[in-house]
Amino acid sequence: MSRACLFAFALRMAALCSAQKQGNIWYFGDHSGFDFSGGGDPALLSDGQTHFVDCPACHAEGSAVICDSTGMLLFYSDGAQAWNANHQVMPHGDGLLSNASSTQAALILPRPGSNRFFYLFTVDDFNFDQLQYGFRYSVVDMCMDGELGDVNFEEKNILLLDTVAEKLTAVRHTNGTDYWVIVHKFYSDAFHAYHLEASGITGSVVSHVGSVHPIGSMSIGSSIGQMKASPNGEKLVVVNGNSTPSIAECFDFDPATGVVSNALPLMTSPVWNYYGASFSPNSSKVYITSSLNGNGLYQFDLLAGGSDPTAIVASMTQIADSYNYLGLQLAVNGKIYVARAPFSNNHNVGVIHRPDSAGAACDFTDASISFPNSFAGYSFPSFVDSYDYSNGKPDCATTGIVSPPSTGSGGQIQVYPNPADDLVQLTVPDGGDTRVRITVQDATGREVLLILNGRLPADRRVQADLSDLASGAYMVVVQGAHGRSAVRLVRR
Repeated sequence: MSRACLFAFALRMAALCSAQKQGNIWYFGDHSGFDFSGGGDPALLSDGQTHFVDCPACHAEGSAVICDSTGMLLFYSDGAQAWNANHQVMPHGDGLLSNASSTQAALILPRPGSNRFFYLFTVDDFNFDQLQYGFRYSVVDMCMDGELGDVNFEEKNILLLDTVAEKLTAVRHTNGTDYWVIVHKFYSDAFHAYHLEASGITGSVVSHVGSVHPIGSMSIGSSIGQMKASPNGEKLVVVNGNSTPSIAECFDFDPATGVVSNALPLMTSPVWNYYGASFSPNSSKVYITSSLNGNGLYQFDLLAGGSDPTAIVASMTQIADSYNYLGLQLAVNGKIYVARAPFSNNHNVGVIHRPDSAGAACDFTDASISFPNSFAGYSFPSFVDSYDYSNGKPDCATTGIVSPPSTGSGGQIQVYPNPADDLVQLTVPDGGDTRVRITVQDATGREVLLILNGRLPADRRVQADLSDLASGAYMVVVQGAHGRSAVRLVRR
């Protein structure tokens, strides 16, 4: 390993050991939570608003939480709603296009260079939404609603990619500032890694590698299962459940370029149902769970045989075989928490106490933690598993704070009149694009009117007929090669 790589690895490990407080609070399951502020094992929380869906077959899966750099809660989400630190739904926090039935419904990242603006990413689910809403983001401004935060209506439910699996993870870019946000396209072998920087989402890298999803005979149901990035940012692990066969695969990831490569099949089974995945803190071990037939919990050593693929597969060790297990999540204390079935009546969580250690030395304790008055659910919140976050404390009193950026440039779209009746005139600022797509979207991000898909007039003015739209609030969205801009429009 080069000195530069060793230095980068040392920085990431230092982040996991010290700058971890953005992951101090977890909310998950049916009003369950953890507080890691004490520095060791978590205190139990019961004040969160995450809850079961689809009762009487009750369950809850994905969620996301973010704290500031001191460990104070900022907000959290189950993919359908966003709650502030007072556990109230943000004024525009309803109507997010996912729900807690998705394996990894949501993920929260700070906008690089900002303590104020956060990106709330969502992927929808197969059970309720049939993967129809895809991969989207909403921007949360922590200086709105009396500094409790709110979702910006202008940047809510913005579509990035349609028809993705229930998989969502992120790593820090090697530049130490930006992030890669990674999803898996369904009906495809494609990983999409989106580059999040200070100006927003600036592009994506597509890697065709590994298995095509869905696997075998099952269709959209095999979108379930976790995808995780290693704390050092150099590996991905992906599992598919509800499929015949079920699979678990490991990949290389380049945090400088966003490229996924070198698929390594770890496990394949026609009778087990892989669901959970996690790396150990030093990225040397990967853990896989099975949620059918009491198959349990497995460990693989990624350094076996000098990282020889055959030796890695041969290193498989069954850590537990007496239970069905679901989601896994590495915590800021260096332990991995294990969700347990049976589902709606599950009050317990297992713990891998020393996940960097090989085999039984990893010290797994089943039902290590019990929630007396709530249920743990299928999984835990999603985080950047290095816990190497860039945000500090929001400072809304600081002068000169700019509005959240669009992903384009060239100034604000002008709309006249606004509010409007039937006809409205748009003036598109010069952001470097002469060919654009101009649409009107409703509050869910659904396109309801196509205004222009082609070349702008010389004066960059376009007239639109709104007569087919119902009264209400909409977004006018201008998308060009140089990015995206949006402005609110009210139809009377």
